Amino acid sequence: MKSRKIAALAVTAALALAACGGDDDDDTSSATDAPAPTTGEAPAATTAAPATTDGEAPATTDGEAPATTDGEAPATTAAPAGAEFAVDVSVCDDPGAATAAIEGPITIGTSYPQSGGPAVLFQPAGDGFQAYIDYYNEANGGINGQTIEVIAKDDQYAADQTKNNVDELVFDDEVNLLSGIIGTANNAAVQADLNAMCIPQLWALTGSTMWGAVDQYPFTSGVLVPYAIEVEAFLTYLQEQGASRLGLIYVNNDFGQEYKDAVDARAGEYGVEVVVEETIDAADSGAPTAQVSNLVAADVDAILAVPLGAQCIAFMSEIGNAQAANADFDPFIYQTGVCASTVFFGAVSNGGNDGVLTTTQFKDVANPEVAASDEDVITYLEAFAASGSAADPSGLAAAGWVTAEATVHVLEEAAATGVLSRESIANAARNVDWKPSLLREGLSFRMDATDGYAAEGAQLVAWDVAVGSFVDVGEVQSFDGLLGVFAG
Repeated sequence: MKSRKIAALAVTAALALAACGGDDDDDTSSATDAPAPTTGEAPAATTAAPATTDGEAPATTDGEAPATTDGEAPATTAAPAGAEFAVDVSVCDDPGAATAAIEGPITIGTSYPQSGGPAVLFQPAGDGFQAYIDYYNEANGGINGQTIEVIAKDDQYAADQTKNNVDELVFDDEVNLLSGIIGTANNAAVQADLNAMCIPQLWALTGSTMWGAVDQYPFTSGVLVPYAIEVEAFLTYLQEQGASRLGLIYVNNDFGQEYKDAVDARAGEYGVEVVVEETIDAADSGAPTAQVSNLVAADVDAILAVPLGAQCIAFMSEIGNAQAANADFDPFIYQTGVCASTVFFGAVSNGGNDGVLTTTQFKDVANPEVAASDEDVITYLEAFAASGSAADPSGLAAAGWVTAEATVHVLEEAAATGVLSRESIANAARNVDWKPSLLREGLSFRMDATDGYAAEGAQLVAWDVAVGSFVDVGEVQSFDGLLGVFAG
């Protein structure tokens, strides 16, 4: 049965989403409990998007943005598709600070887990971020002679600590901007305050759709492919395979809930029915034996799995056990892009990883041929090695590198306007149209006034036990513009 599925994977084109992974998200949630976002619900896109195989985005309508928790955030006016974004700094707490030129070293603040259990998963992202900044400063001497400095604080993936860290970064360290904060709840905890102060909160390392709230929170942007895009990719694949009975298993927090909400919103469009749902407690590191047994009993022909961290390994291992005990149990399985790392997939020894699908937007830096021939990958691997990090460069480290590269690109674009300021940084981010060096061919980062998501495409991949790595499934596909803007 497994050989049949591998053969199908090798020839079937499918639409595709971290890290890293990030996303994911990455999600960038952790195995510790964190406060929920201020909305109290997993966000949805402006409108439910119709199925598409050509990446053409449907028109969106302006929705009402979520309310802030404290202070009115800058707003923009409704604009036609493709319109240039422009932030309104008149509603900033201090408009003068938003338009003032940034002089001297450019300081970037960030917060992510550097100790405790979550650090095992997320520290590589911070290493990748710092590696790019060091590389850029050495090669270019900063931006127009202004060196770039990173001040990174440890939050152990607790959102309340992230908020404390950001308060220190803003008021004590007086950073010019924030970038690369890891975690949905963590970014949500500081989003309203940073937007009210008009301090850029660039490239949240999570795939939450909340970062597309162009009107309400224009100073916040996300870097990972939204989880809703991952779901779109898998549902499209299932439709092509004729699979219709779907089982969900997801971590019981905001991260997992976003996947569930996306499935609930879109499954019917693809003729897919959710016949069973199972959850995993965020702090549970044990094997999900009972949950997988229920998936087997429900006779599903597909599974969408959203575990987190070490749960990625535990889930696939339990799938292997279930397949050994049930010869007819051979569903198509998709596992969140946050698990898309050789560290997780390579740790499974009983075959439960074989043929499991996931997605990535990044080049396969672990592939020896790519690592030897792609100049951008060579540059990355050499710089990452020079940083002294012992982390796996193929996982969230690559997402961290891209996050820093995207941050620097925005700073360069802002400086090119003649005044490097918080205002010009926000405008540069929201009008980005550029390809990071580690993104796969056919993908890019693009946003404007009506498109709140930079990354809306990726490559569907599957783990192949025989070769010990991921193999591509179909071609890179783009859903650029599909989600529009976040409507709350």
